[in-house]
Amino acid sequence: MYKKLTWILAVILFILVLDRVYFTSSDIRFILTPEFLNARANSELKINIFRVNILGLKVPFSKIDARFSIEEGANLIEITDDDNLNGEIKVRSKGIEGEAVIGVYSLRSGLLIKKLLIKILPRDYTQNNFRK
Repeated sequence: MYKKLTWILAVILFILVLDRVYFTSSDIRFILTPEFLNARANSELKINIFRVNILGLKVPFSKIDARFSIEEGANLIEITDDDNLNGEIKVRSKGIEGEAVIGVYSLRSGLLIKKLLIKILPRDYTQNNFRK
């Protein structure tokens, strides 16, 4: 009887630890693909935002409701594809070099989550220095 009770308590403890470590988010991660834009009109950048757990893995069954807005540099970039429900956005360069700032806001609270710096490098610099 005690052996059965021990197994039941062990399973309950395992489920609680799994919930705390794997299914609870501890941070928000932003991935920019590629890391910069070129000063060309067709240069695009994709930004993904998602929650990560203590182990550094993406939290399953979790999504971030976020709104993206251009804080600085509206003359440098434009938002082409905005998917608020999946935390994904595409940004396109207008062909002018410089730096722009995108603010990421929570849809639930309206608070600022983070500001992202987007660099638009000159066309010649990116073609000559990043080719392999």
